[in-house]
Amino acid sequence: MTPQRSLIAIAVDDKDTLWGGHFGMAPLFILYSPAGELTEKRPNPYGAGRSHKHHDDPKLIIDLLPECAVFIGRRMGEESKRKLAEKFGIDAVLTPQKTPEAALHAYLNKK
Repeated sequence: MTPQRSLIAIAVDDKDTLWGGHFGMAPLFILYSPAGELTEKRPNPYGAGRSHKHHDDPKLIIDLLPECAVFIGRRMGEESKRKLAEKFGIDAVLTPQKTPEAALHAYLNKK
């Protein structure tokens, strides 16, 4: 059974600023409700320096973030973005913002 996706995941580094690398390699994800409330900070076992699994397999991150409908980051491969949208209904959003709060605010104000 597919979980209900509603949360927003933002890729961050260990200093809680937006991760500059690819979304799937972020050390940490901050999860927010659709209303913008912080729900959880979740470490990424596939993050930079933590795993030998390849980060461009979107299924790894989907399994890590099954309740998330939106992935926000600074970088993501076009093929991964396409797979996320077509196969899983996940909105992959790239942002120039530097903080998770600014990225969340920009996303919520564009909806």
